[in-house]
Amino acid sequence: MKDLINKLKNRLGIKLDSNTNKEKISTKEVNPIVDFVQSIVFALVICLFVYLFIAMPNQIEGNSMNPNFHNNEIILTSKVQQWLGGTALGRSINLDYQRGDVIVFQKPGFADFIKRVIGLPGERIRLKEGYIYINDRKLVEDYIQGIYSIGGDFIKNNGEERTISLNHFLVMGDNRGDSHDSRYSDIGFIDRSWMKGKVILRYWPLNALQGITAGNSKLE
Repeated sequence: MKDLINKLKNRLGIKLDSNTNKEKISTKEVNPIVDFVQSIVFALVICLFVYLFIAMPNQIEGNSMNPNFHNNEIILTSKVQQWLGGTALGRSINLDYQRGDVIVFQKPGFADFIKRVIGLPGERIRLKEGYIYINDRKLVEDYIQGIYSIGGDFIKNNGEERTISLNHFLVMGDNRGDSHDSRYSDIGFIDRSWMKGKVILRYWPLNALQGITAGNSKLE
């Protein structure tokens, strides 16, 4: 029986001190290189999880969001709205996309776009004399003060009214004179499934570091 107990203690790492006749727990020396590699692997796993499910970086290319965003700036895009926004839970806690949100999306066959949400599912849209009208009410946008919104071949200036389909959105760049967006038929209303997420932070260059919230606007 004594031999069996000793074997069990050896298995558990318990050694008997021959001088004091007391039990001691043996400890193994940790290799610092192994510890460093494990820390790096753990950090990479966390970064991968965040990139796949929570947020991702994007670099802005072009001038379509001037004057609020500029070429080569780097932004952080939250995926939470894309995962939960269209669900009952997401809507109940106001996580769905809102008018004024800056988003990143990719229509199949195109590169990523950064644009601003202007029209929501089910709304009626018209462009009249350089202003956007939503359900017959003029949209006043604080983030593009004085900028004239030109029409395209899909949303035409002084053209017919269009209704946004279910699970679709109207998006435009802030630089209305130099933006390829929902006003043009090859983009049109964008499907929710094309959206990658909502822009929540600009972190490069550092002197432009800023949290991003929905742009202020009102319907008159």
